[in-house]
Amino acid sequence: MNEAKKRDFIAQIISLVETEQATLTAQGFDPAARLADLKIKKTDADQAETAQQEAAAKAKEATTHSNLMLDDAYKEDASDIADLISGLLGKENEPVKKMRKFRK
Repeated sequence: MNEAKKRDFIAQIISLVETEQATLTAQGFDPAARLADLKIKKTDADQAETAQQEAAAKAKEATTHSNLMLDDAYKEDASDIADLISGLLGKENEPVKKMRKFRK
């Protein structure tokens, strides 16, 4: 059973027990304590899910930022410096030959 179905099942059981509490009590089962425990656990699980979603969003934002910074350093600085060195020294100069190997 996937996560969404588990969450839905828990909510449905809570609803059913609340609706049928009198019937269950008449049959000798007082569900109040177990229902209270289940509601607490559901609340804890929901809060943990929210925290997980927030952490995932922050991780995605951090990855996007990291990639932007990396692209900026690569395109705007490292490549520009490599082009400058190549232009100054010429394509057959030893440092320029080494630089060409870096991108392979």
